[in-house]
Amino acid sequence: MRVRIALLLLLPGLAWAQVYKCRDAEGRLAYRDQACADGGTAEVFQPPPLNVMKQDERQRRGVAKYQAERRRWAADEAREARQRQADGRRAELARQRELDKARRRCQGLRERQRRLRQSLAAVPARKAQEARLAGVEEQMAAAACHQFQEGA
Repeated sequence: MRVRIALLLLLPGLAWAQVYKCRDAEGRLAYRDQACADGGTAEVFQPPPLNVMKQDERQRRGVAKYQAERRRWAADEAREARQRQADGRRAELARQRELDKARRRCQGLRERQRRLRQSLAAVPARKAQEARLAGVEEQMAAAACHQFQEGA
């Protein structure tokens, strides 16, 4: 049993064949499994030894680099999300200010309408006041004041 295990452990070493790195007369490189032909110089190419410790360290560095990148990506995403939220809040505040401005304008128009109607009720048949009342009502319609009526 021990002999079989020893043979199995040696098999990968036997699988490595010699590789020759040859340069021809024109300077081109070629890798071959046989010695170089005439006119070329030969170097026996030996792959670097398999060092598990170095591979583990390289793998740990790669994992650490990937984790650092993921943290950076998450921080970037969080920053962008906060920026989108802030932009949304600013836009909502701007919409609210515009709505308040329109509401105040409509309240002013409604007050003018109320005073003109009271004035017409006290002194009927004044054409100028009826024209002003019609103008105020047109302004109210143009400003879409119906949306600010109480209960709406």
